[in-house]
Amino acid sequence: MKNETTMNSIDQVDFAGLANYKLADASLSLVEHVDALAARSASASPHSDLQEGENGAAAAVAAGTLIAFAEGVSRQNKDDVMDSLLYATLVANEKFNPELQSDLWYGLFNKVLSALGWLSTNWSYARYRATQQRFTMDEVGLEILGSAIAAATLPGSASLSMLKVAKDAVTTLSAKKEPLRLFERQTKTHRGGNFRIAACAQSADGDVSLAMGAVAFSSNIGVTNVMFWEWQSSDVETYKGENSLVLNTRVYASVRDVVQKKLGDNAKNALEEFDI
Repeated sequence: MKNETTMNSIDQVDFAGLANYKLADASLSLVEHVDALAARSASASPHSDLQEGENGAAAAVAAGTLIAFAEGVSRQNKDDVMDSLLYATLVANEKFNPELQSDLWYGLFNKVLSALGWLSTNWSYARYRATQQRFTMDEVGLEILGSAIAAATLPGSASLSMLKVAKDAVTTLSAKKEPLRLFERQTKTHRGGNFRIAACAQSADGDVSLAMGAVAFSSNIGVTNVMFWEWQSSDVETYKGENSLVLNTRVYASVRDVVQKKLGDNAKNALEEFDI
């Protein structure tokens, strides 16, 4: 299904090319999107206000990414993080099948993030080797995220707060009907799932850091839910992606209007914020 390789370099994409990308329709579930891709192959940002306050800890589902924001991230930066991750996701969805081409999917996903102003300092993608016989995918995602946070070499307090809000976001997601419904729609494939857990923090100087754990898995056993089903290691094939990124806010400001215009109604279809 995938090559067992590690990728550490991301090719640059022309800023001017951002407006030319085609985006997948976020109103489709991932299964519906995969089916549409197969059929095509055969034939040929508005955001709601957060309840707990502008700069408090919060979380959001942006298509297939669960994003946890530590306290202190500004409203503008939250919007920019959500929009950029959603945009990169929809571009990758349009080009590659996330169920069968997850390595290529993540390659394009990261290229687009780079063009938007995200500097990646630690991207890798490889087979996941479980240390436990039984596990859930939220546990896998948080384990990978913890490694990404450690690799980011952020101040101790920032690292701890990022991991805490990510764990809180996962716990809260399990009880939030609409965000969980959206997450399931945008991450479940025919034979598995493809999702990301990210944690975002903003420094006193305004620097925006993001750590991300990515999970792609497949199994011959039917998937009841993506995040919280308990698997035996022998029943599932899992791949992991790990990334640490820093946003150049000046670069993103120069492309913000292009991203928002391209997202259009897709943002309404694929974004759900919630308090944690």
